Amino acid sequence: MQTTIYFVRHGKVYNPADILYGRLPYFGLAQEGKKQIAQTAHYLKTQHIDILYSSPILRAKQSAMIIQEQLGLPKIHFSKQLLEIQTSLQGNSFTYIRSLNYDVFAGPGKKIVGETIYEVYNRVEKFVDYVIKNHAGKRVVAVTHGDLMMLLKAKFERLPIINESIRPGENQYFTQGEVYKVTCDETTPLSLTSVFKPTL
Repeated sequence: MQTTIYFVRHGKVYNPADILYGRLPYFGLAQEGKKQIAQTAHYLKTQHIDILYSSPILRAKQSAMIIQEQLGLPKIHFSKQLLEIQTSLQGNSFTYIRSLNYDVFAGPGKKIVGETIYEVYNRVEKFVDYVIKNHAGKRVVAVTHGDLMMLLKAKFERLPIINESIRPGENQYFTQGEVYKVTCDETTPLSLTSVFKPTL
């Protein structure tokens, strides 16, 4: 039985200080982000969605609420497996983060406290497995964060699970509001593709 998961990256965040917001509170959607997700929701409305999941972080929650309203879904299911990565580098300027090639993961020899890249990869894999097991044959939306989506992409492209595999360049990273479709059966994901990007 085929199951479809539409992974959605949250909309653009209001971030005038240009910092890595990570799991910091109060970082909600910018007006542009709300418009992006409205476009995304318009696309998803054509896909006959059954169930809506979201990361509980504010920017993802706000994105999910826009989708919920437009699609008329009864509930948002929040999952910690869809959370943004945990890193002690949150709060640092993006200028500094870019100098690290966005390598914000914990690991041997690093002074970063938080999740390793494999820990993040494993929990997004567990989310996919959970959906296949519990929502077989359904069409599911999962509102989440860019690195989680890039890690799934790396898996499908058989790339090593390392920082360089998910940092192909800013123009090749998932855009805000982008929809990434994963088609699965009872044992394994079968295919994936980017199916929608907002025009904003």
